[in-house]
Amino acid sequence: MSINTIKANSRGPLRLVAAALCVAVSLSAHAQGSSNASAVSGTQPGIQPGVQPGIQRATPPVAASSGADRALAVNVRHALKAARKQGLKSSFIRVRARDGVVTLSGVVASESQIELAASVAQGVNGVQSVTTKLVIRDDEGIKGSQ
Repeated sequence: MSINTIKANSRGPLRLVAAALCVAVSLSAHAQGSSNASAVSGTQPGIQPGVQPGIQRATPPVAASSGADRALAVNVRHALKAARKQGLKSSFIRVRARDGVVTLSGVVASESQIELAASVAQGVNGVQSVTTKLVIRDDEGIKGSQ
């Protein structure tokens, strides 16, 4: 047996150990990432991120209402799209929702479009109030399909 053959045969177990070490490190990192994610989301009992024991938060956690806010915004967008039959052009209207308050922003063609958009949004179940930040477009500044 030559020295080169001995060196080649001794690398096999070394590579196996190196591969096992890489797998162990990546599993450890994944496990730590999972525990951090659950702590951030507040899934561990009694632990809230960024809050010291004995101190109460003045506002509810953002994640608690964000799902409902997203659903409300989606419902308002669908209602605005359905209002095309009434003449509303909602392509450039952005919808934000927070705790039942809907904010419409963007560009529309006329004052009547602003009123119609606000009316349609107010008619969606779960909307408590509507704030409009819609502006009437200047035809000279808009080109093409805008």
